[in-house]
Amino acid sequence: MKIGRNDPCHCGSGKKYKKCHQAEDEARAREEKSLETHAEWVEFHGRALRDVARGALDAERLAAAASAWFGDDVPAEPLDDAAFLQHALYDLAPADGQPAIADATPADRPLSDAVVGLRAALADSHASLHEVTECKLGRGVRLKDHLLEVERWIADPALAERLQPLEVVFGRVVAVDKRPVLLEGFEKVAFRGRKKAITDLKARVAEADLPADEPGAHARWLRAHAPVVARRVREARA
Repeated sequence: MKIGRNDPCHCGSGKKYKKCHQAEDEARAREEKSLETHAEWVEFHGRALRDVARGALDAERLAAAASAWFGDDVPAEPLDDAAFLQHALYDLAPADGQPAIADATPADRPLSDAVVGLRAALADSHASLHEVTECKLGRGVRLKDHLLEVERWIADPALAERLQPLEVVFGRVVAVDKRPVLLEGFEKVAFRGRKKAITDLKARVAEADLPADEPGAHARWLRAHAPVVARRVREARA
């Protein structure tokens, strides 16, 4: 619903809209209008959701997660690591709750249905190993998730400029409005160590003996064991 300049601001401050969030909202609208691809839209709104969700992270759980992710070499600012930040916001959840991203709602503006859908997709995402099986310049890439054994076409011309066939990346593919996107923050796996890393991690998944007839079991395993996957990937890169 459009807010009039002299209406109360949507943030609840009691001020008129023109004296509060109008300028900020209009600037955001101009920036969003300038986005050219679906991937840019996902990154634009995902960044805003992450900023809110970071404030909801529990310090004790975060410290334990950082130790599991980095081992004995936890950096001073672990959330500066893009992959770990995604793990902290999208994977970690108390037994009776949801990951921090699931409830991320900016206090100063309402969320559109599309952004609510993005938020849900991020909360249901997982990191995995993806091989580039096809790359078409100006169009996008086809990625094979080796730990779920599925392939997806990513319609992102910019990604086709950054990846090459046979490369393997560690990252998250999120389907938003039925259009898959490889989230920013992905890492390339060392070319010489990629096959061994894939073999080792596929063996770990097989050892878990996950039920083949239970939808989502493999994705849940990957969310729970993201630190294992990340450390094996980075061993291959070393």
